[in-house]
Amino acid sequence: MTSHTSQPQLLSRPPFDALPIDPNGPPGNAWGLYGKDDQFGALNLLTPDVVAAAAAAEIRTGERVSLDWVLTKPSRPSFGRPPFVWKMLPNAEGLTINDDELAFNTQCSSQWDGFRHFGYQAAQRFYNNTSREELVGDRLGINVWLEKGGIVGRGVLLDYAAFCARHNIASDPFVCAAIPMEHIHQMATEQNLTFRRGDILFIRVGFTAAYDKLDADAQTAIALRPDPDFLGVEPSKAMLKWLWDNEFAAVAGDAPSFEQAPVRGHWRADTLQDHVKDGGMIHQVLLGGWGVPIGELFDLEKLSATCKRLQRWSFFISSMPLNVPGGVASPPNAVAIF
Repeated sequence: MTSHTSQPQLLSRPPFDALPIDPNGPPGNAWGLYGKDDQFGALNLLTPDVVAAAAAAEIRTGERVSLDWVLTKPSRPSFGRPPFVWKMLPNAEGLTINDDELAFNTQCSSQWDGFRHFGYQAAQRFYNNTSREELVGDRLGINVWLEKGGIVGRGVLLDYAAFCARHNIASDPFVCAAIPMEHIHQMATEQNLTFRRGDILFIRVGFTAAYDKLDADAQTAIALRPDPDFLGVEPSKAMLKWLWDNEFAAVAGDAPSFEQAPVRGHWRADTLQDHVKDGGMIHQVLLGGWGVPIGELFDLEKLSATCKRLQRWSFFISSMPLNVPGGVASPPNAVAIF
């Protein structure tokens, strides 16, 4: 396996309105920002200095919170994906030994989307102008992230479910709706959050908690709906500009899609269009354009309660994806440390 850990020669980070970096590429791309052969994207922001500063500032009591939802949830995944399968295998010779086998789609339960998952739809290019035919070996595989030590640094939580409850705003994680930019700014102000380069952003909408309250029939009904409607961030250039300006290394949420689902949006029109064929405004630009990992279905319930109790919405985060050469996505194996 080829090592990809040499330090990239970074281009000067342009303002959002100066994108795309590659004028021959699709709208909004930042191809070449970390070098023409880069495979780490925004994870390049997690330098040793950034990680050390985060650890020094955020780890105070040693309290730890897992962010992985149970692998058996959702019991019936949306988007036609198969459910998790587990088998325990007793020793064939009758010894007091067991093995087990797991079978699951990495887009089910908590996961990081890797750079092989979603590219620019019209241009048919993945991160850094990579074609499907060029996805050979482990190029753009999620295992490459481990060469930089995974996703490790300062995490920040914007708690939208708590914000809506506090302001008596109706919110339903099972409805196709967008978190407006004004609420993003208001949450950051109310939580007294100042973002730093390389932060790992989490947004809680309350999906996993709401899903856990459904009975088996209702959980199945969610997956069988004609449209996969879920609450998420608004698919707009305003949202992308905010993400770019704050230089997040990765973003994640507790819903099936970090952005409003079905994923929609078209850069040039900046209006909602038809489903994936028009791009998925946030997915294609973050994954295909900037190399920003997207996390979905994280369990943020205990994290929310801990942040509220401690009255601090920043923490240290360590996440180690599975070391699968060429992997498309992976459970996060994530823990927040306070």
